[in-house]
Amino acid sequence: MLELLIHQPIFIGFKADSNLRRHLESLSDSDKKYFSPEDSTFLRICQLGEDIYVGKLVHESLTTDRVDDIRRNILSIMHKIGSEVRVPINLRILACSAAEAECVSTAG
Repeated sequence: MLELLIHQPIFIGFKADSNLRRHLESLSDSDKKYFSPEDSTFLRICQLGEDIYVGKLVHESLTTDRVDDIRRNILSIMHKIGSEVRVPINLRILACSAAEAECVSTAG
């Protein structure tokens, strides 16, 4: 039997392509406000191996309608920071442990 882990975060987001990675590296100060490694209200930039993912880290349990709200919020923020950035319509939902939730700073 599998044990459900209700106190582990879930990441909802997408893998950044090379164009988006370049865009993220050159974010203006006004666009950096949409990203935070501490606050789940904002987007996070996380790493899985060599890949960069953009999305939200959610700490509470979710319902299916909440997942759709989060998806719309992520897409809305991504359109605000650059209309030329291509963003997938479907996002990935990835389980993660709090200890492994490695996020990349956007302060640089």
